[in-house]
Amino acid sequence: MESTEKLQPSSSDSSYDTIESGNGRLKCSLSCSFVDNLLSKTFYHYGKFVARHKLIFLIGPLILLVVMTTGLLQIYVDDDIESLFTPLGSPSLEDKEYAMQAFPLGNSKEEFLPNRVLYTMLSKLQLIITAKDGGNVFRDSIVREVLELDNFVINYHSSSNSSENGFSDLCMKWNRKCIRNPVVDILRMRAAGINVSVTHPTFKVPHTNHEIIISSQMGDVELFPGTNKVASAKAIILHYYLSEEPIAEADLWEHEIEQLMIQRASSRDSLMTLVSCTSQSLPVEVKKATHSILPRFVATFCMLILFAVLSLMTNDWVVSKPVLGLLGVLSAGFAIVSSVGLLSYCHFYFNEIVSMMPFLVIGVGVDNMFIMVAAWRQLNLYLSVEERMGRTFSEAAVSITITNLTDTLAFVIGATTPLPGVRMFCAYSGVAMVFAYIYQVTFFAACMAYMGEREAKNIHCLTCQNVLPKRESPNSPYKIFCAGGVRKENEKFNLDAYFHHPFMKFFRDYYGPFITKPWVKAVTGILYLAMLSGSVLGCMNLTEGLRLQNLAPDYSPSWQFYTMYDIYHESFSPPLHVIFKGEIDYWNTSTFQAIENTTASFEESDFTFHPGSADSWVRAYHHFLHMRFGSIPPREQYIKILHEEFLTNPMFRHFSLDISFQIENGVVKGINASRIMFNTRGADSPVKEQVFVTELRRIASESSLDVIAFSPVFIFYDQHIGIIPYTFQTLFIAMLSMFMVALIMIPHPACAVWVTICTVSIDTAVLGYMSLWGVSLDVITMINILLCIGFSIDFSAHITYAFVIGISKDPNERIIWALRNLGMPILQGALSSIIAILPLSSATVYIFRAFFKTLFLVMLFGALHGLLFLPVALTILGKIIPSKESKGRNFFQSGIEDAKEPVEKKNSVSSYSFAGTNDTEVVELLVSTV
Repeated sequence: MESTEKLQPSSSDSSYDTIESGNGRLKCSLSCSFVDNLLSKTFYHYGKFVARHKLIFLIGPLILLVVMTTGLLQIYVDDDIESLFTPLGSPSLEDKEYAMQAFPLGNSKEEFLPNRVLYTMLSKLQLIITAKDGGNVFRDSIVREVLELDNFVINYHSSSNSSENGFSDLCMKWNRKCIRNPVVDILRMRAAGINVSVTHPTFKVPHTNHEIIISSQMGDVELFPGTNKVASAKAIILHYYLSEEPIAEADLWEHEIEQLMIQRASSRDSLMTLVSCTSQSLPVEVKKATHSILPRFVATFCMLILFAVLSLMTNDWVVSKPVLGLLGVLSAGFAIVSSVGLLSYCHFYFNEIVSMMPFLVIGVGVDNMFIMVAAWRQLNLYLSVEERMGRTFSEAAVSITITNLTDTLAFVIGATTPLPGVRMFCAYSGVAMVFAYIYQVTFFAACMAYMGEREAKNIHCLTCQNVLPKRESPNSPYKIFCAGGVRKENEKFNLDAYFHHPFMKFFRDYYGPFITKPWVKAVTGILYLAMLSGSVLGCMNLTEGLRLQNLAPDYSPSWQFYTMYDIYHESFSPPLHVIFKGEIDYWNTSTFQAIENTTASFEESDFTFHPGSADSWVRAYHHFLHMRFGSIPPREQYIKILHEEFLTNPMFRHFSLDISFQIENGVVKGINASRIMFNTRGADSPVKEQVFVTELRRIASESSLDVIAFSPVFIFYDQHIGIIPYTFQTLFIAMLSMFMVALIMIPHPACAVWVTICTVSIDTAVLGYMSLWGVSLDVITMINILLCIGFSIDFSAHITYAFVIGISKDPNERIIWALRNLGMPILQGALSSIIAILPLSSATVYIFRAFFKTLFLVMLFGALHGLLFLPVALTILGKIIPSKESKGRNFFQSGIEDAKEPVEKKNSVSSYSFAGTNDTEVVELLVSTV
């Protein structure tokens, strides 16, 4: 038998065709693209260089890690909910900025009204009260408890401050009186014996013509027939607004009162159910959720270490690499730490969404490790460490380069979306993927070279002692616990020089032949159609938007409050600000009519109350002018009377918050902007919220004046409007980009086509089944849908290419060959990613569970496509896809003959020969050798 060296052509010889197996990727040199050839040759020399300078590549990355780790000292957690989920460039941001510049906010404690609030996170305590039996909250027994609770809140003084820091000192005020809850004042009048009725949506103050809006303080209201009097209500919501000056004292009062409300809510004697929330509640819960993820990541880290160690263990104690498995997981962990450290240096904020990044990156990093190790295993054990490193890198490094490039590209594209939460996640994840690649080809490569030296010296992977090969074991215990490797004295070509993983044999001998049976193909087709039907059904019922309670842990105070708020969302809809921009001739009859037409258009909407319900200073002022003067005065007099008489009247003083005057040298010259307030209703679901915003903005755009419609909740509703367009726009760009990458990096056009088809199929399945699993399309799931594209290449590109360059005309044989080389890496990659996210399945926060569900579906359907649907489809369509049989046969046939010739001579030196070995096994050995 000829030696191994004689059977191996020179590594620089490009005149022959080769097919290499090892990392789930086959290569035919004569058909490879220029890019693929260039990368293979470059990485071949790079791998050998790493083997020669192992220590440098081991220490250098560790120094980089230490430098990046110092950035963790500057990490800052962003808990600004509005900025995190509001799309950049959305109309609500511009409208909010304009409104806040034009109209006072009330921080002076003297000019505040609740329905004029311009942002949602104002300092306040909110209480939602319902009856434990689900009945009417206006029953006398519950009313007494409500009044007692209100007394407690307004008289509470912080125990950590002097007695002057009570609610009456910290509250927002109007006319030097704390802002109270109108519904409570009405209940107090009734309790005092005053004959008043609770009305809806407004209440007329006794002995005055002044009406106050109380619709937003009652939920699920029923009226007496033919009247506006309230017969019953299922909920009451109370607001206690605090000044943000000084903010520290207000925060302390909020924190203490919330704890007291939680205690009162647990009272068994009470007839009412109480849920509470402050401006601090949700941000605090978000921070807690972010910190709570750390123990789960530790669990993920330990599980992956165990999985990696067991995956790299075999019955050969020399070939086994458990320590390398540990180092591979550490390498992925280094990338996570480095990315957070670097971006913290760059003043990128960390947030709740970004906290899920480590679970993703560590799974991908471990997957790359398996690819590297699989490529190493396929090579002849007699090769030098330097040569094996070169060949491993020429094959595996190209594959992980494609994987990291596509994943990083997906994150780069995701970072261009206008959703800040997605941008931050993609920025952190993209940088982490770059670091994972760097550590993979430096630190892990050096570790691999050191382990290769141990293997070359036939040293036990755990005891670090020289051991004998299995066939030379002196006894059974030694063979089981110690033996491994090969003897190097007689470097002859024999079967011991190759490692055949049992899973590779399983895919070749059992799984591959099984799925090529006609009846299995038929069942697979039916299964795919069933899966596709479920996907379409799920997509038809897809919901959009992220609810505020989903950011907080289940059953936390914030979660309970916002869940209850959503139940009565229609009743609690916030006021609408219709703002007239710029200088308008309000005194002009035609202008007044245009304002009235716009006002009437809003009042006729299904999302506002009856005609005449608008809180309009224009109507009130013009009525005032007609009653007093009988006509509308000219400009100068119009503005003077408005500023000096109308707005100083106690009945109309609240309109002063609705007019932005143009003042020069202390003299009022005109009106820069003004607004009219409307009560809203009906936005009780994400779909209704989209219609709510779009319809009100449409009415504003149809006005002949320059008008904007704004409400503080539009900040959150805009994500519902944009999530589907943003998702599909980003998906299209990402798919097109991935198609180009596949076309350039993977040397056959058919691969790019099949990768795109599989990507569309996997994305559709994930979208549909996540909907059926109770997950909405929001910023979290949008991230995972983007990841589908990157992972689809891992699951589909290589197996498609392996099939395309198959050496047989028989599609079944070609797919069996492809599965033999690709089945194990695909399965390991899917399992490692699922293990990485598994601890999130039991998380107490919805967004973490949603991340697990969608990424689990990505892995499940990706693996199904890569191991079942795509192989079966290729066998059916394989006859129309050209093969490389004509080019491959001469090489293999000549190789088989060369290898079989010494079989009959039975070289006495070698203890093994090719006797009894079929052509396929000989080809595999020759392929691995080459």
